[in-house]
Amino acid sequence: MKFNARKLLALAAAMLFAGSAAACDSNSTGSDQPDPPTGTTVTVVSPTSIRVTWNLAEDATSYDVERATAGGAFAAVGTGIAGTFYEDNGLTAGTEYTYRVRALRGTKASGYGAEIKATTSAAPPKIRVLSGFISSNQTLSADTLYVLSGYVKVTNAATLTIQPGTKIVGDTAASAAGSSLWILRGSKLIAEGTASAPIVFTSWRTAGNRRPGDWGGIIIVGSAPINRTATPIYTEGPQGAREDYSNPGGNPAAASFNDNSGSLRYVRIEFAGFDVSSGSGQELNSLSMYAVGRGTKIEYVQSMSGLDDSFEWFGGAVDGRYLVSYASGDDHFDWTEGYRGRNQFLIAMQDTVLAPRAGAGSLSSDPRGFEGDGCENDKAGCTYANTPFSAPVFANFTLIGPGPGVFAQTDGNGAVMRRGTAGTLVNGVIARWPGVGISLRDAASNELRLADSLMVRNVLLAGNGSNFEAATANFGATLADAAYNNQAQAGFAGLFTAVPASGTAASATALDFTPAGGSPLATGGMTSFAGTRIEGRATNFFGGTLTATSYRGAADPNGAKWWQGWTNYANR
Repeated sequence: MKFNARKLLALAAAMLFAGSAAACDSNSTGSDQPDPPTGTTVTVVSPTSIRVTWNLAEDATSYDVERATAGGAFAAVGTGIAGTFYEDNGLTAGTEYTYRVRALRGTKASGYGAEIKATTSAAPPKIRVLSGFISSNQTLSADTLYVLSGYVKVTNAATLTIQPGTKIVGDTAASAAGSSLWILRGSKLIAEGTASAPIVFTSWRTAGNRRPGDWGGIIIVGSAPINRTATPIYTEGPQGAREDYSNPGGNPAAASFNDNSGSLRYVRIEFAGFDVSSGSGQELNSLSMYAVGRGTKIEYVQSMSGLDDSFEWFGGAVDGRYLVSYASGDDHFDWTEGYRGRNQFLIAMQDTVLAPRAGAGSLSSDPRGFEGDGCENDKAGCTYANTPFSAPVFANFTLIGPGPGVFAQTDGNGAVMRRGTAGTLVNGVIARWPGVGISLRDAASNELRLADSLMVRNVLLAGNGSNFEAATANFGATLADAAYNNQAQAGFAGLFTAVPASGTAASATALDFTPAGGSPLATGGMTSFAGTRIEGRATNFFGGTLTATSYRGAADPNGAKWWQGWTNYANR
């Protein structure tokens, strides 16, 4: 057989071209194939629904979603999807599912992207109503929704234990003065959640219909000293439901600073507070602490959208750390009657005006970050000279006000200290309050300042209506003395990484109280307490020591964002 060289070369070229074309047509990894989607996430929407989302893939025209149950094979659940999400409904509660997504361009398909797992939430919980007295040990678990009906009181030295992830709601219809939980003297509340499963006390109303004052809050009564001398002394609250918290035997010496009422850890208290006295001053707060001792632990606790004060201490010595107050109807942190606890790492933010539930009370005309009293002389058994003096320590606090024009307030001050209070404010920031940053109201409190028992040191005041009141108004101007290392500046901008503008509601995903780049908060802290009265009060603080820091405010510029993941910011 003879071979024509020219024909042989042409045949070989044709075969090569045909083979290459066939390979390109049959190979799904060719150059015109889209890339797999990235950024796939899954979100559990309900016990029977999961939402799958992903990023746009370049030049993709549609997407396919596959699902597998544990140990099973993948099967298509969504095909030819034009957008970048898929809602998978009709699932089984409490079941793990795995998803993967691929991109399509015409008839070309990418490989599947990363496999992402999610477990649907459990079936709707059982409901249990709590009412009256709890006089023996009980445990509340996350598989049940608990409803506080009226004034629920733990008594008879009982312990109420609440497991992580448990939800407790206040019944707004059960009581004309706010359903609430009371832990009475000698009893304990052990409410210890986690960052991923906080314990939530909230309104029973649905989201969008909740209001400050939907229920009454948490009230704890201990046996630590207070400085009021009258007996009996009753908690604020409805007539007939008030509790005696006067010093045991009428003698502060018979009380114990180390009294133990339990522990609250990773707890949110939402839409609480109630005015039970038609404006005469008898109010329930989000968290009211009466004569609570240092054996009690309060950490990682948030008050959100409450009607009256967020945290209020009436005497006692309980310590706290990692406390957050958002949108308070009155003061964020309020102390009186000889409170002597230590608190470190606190955030308060006031941004928008909230509408309280009808009949629950009204918003304060002068919301404040701190309001400190010695002993309120309009109350029986109080004078400014009563001892032990109120002398708390608040370190590393961030108090952010609403700015001008948001509230129709009478003063809107960041910190007010009055009526013979001592105390220490150190390494903090007071910013954007429309009134005065720091107000020192009376001669009795100023005498304690002169005795080095009231100290405001290494505090930044920024963007307030005025930072210190004039000397002719009161004694606040004395705190501007350079010896205190307090710093004042005109502007608010540039202090924090992400805080909403004045009058704008917050968002949990957007908030970041960390100092912004170049922020003065990153420096200027009091780095040693040696030689001051703080040194003697800093020991045995949560098993360690109150920490002196080089920065000011609640957020370490290089540390963990401790408020993220377990706090919430909502006003309805």
